[in-house]
Amino acid sequence: MDSGGKWYVVRTQTLAESRATAHLNNQGFEVYLPRYCKQRRHARKVDTVLRPLFPGYIFVKIDTQTQQWRSINGTVGVISIVQFGMELLSIDEAIIANLRKREDETGGVSLVISGLKKGDKIRVNEGPFEDYTGLLEETDDKNRAILLLDLMGRKVRVTAPLENLTAA
Repeated sequence: MDSGGKWYVVRTQTLAESRATAHLNNQGFEVYLPRYCKQRRHARKVDTVLRPLFPGYIFVKIDTQTQQWRSINGTVGVISIVQFGMELLSIDEAIIANLRKREDETGGVSLVISGLKKGDKIRVNEGPFEDYTGLLEETDDKNRAILLLDLMGRKVRVTAPLENLTAA
């Protein structure tokens, strides 16, 4: 469903991004809620869940000339459309397209930088493991990567900042 118009930022209530998205879709708006995969540990169990990439915000495509967009502010789960004075905050279409292009089969946006993906060989450039090479296992939401390094004859999981890594 590709209507005309621009993408705008909408502020949602706490933990209500999905609810707001569903209600806006029911009103005929095109809505984008980018998510990422996060590993959750609870009761000795690890599972993967989709979490909003921008908590408290969603994107809505609106043609302000033809759509009744003011109803968005009264939608369940929505606080308001983000504005500066009387002007709505629009987002470049290329940003939305880039986020959608980085989605994987689960619908989550890949947080891995520079085209690196799980299983790629990487090199640590700074820190206590400088010049070590290992395999990228995953990234987290705190701009860190979890690596498998071969230390003293065994594979060890190590966390490192993404900016300290390059492809090996």
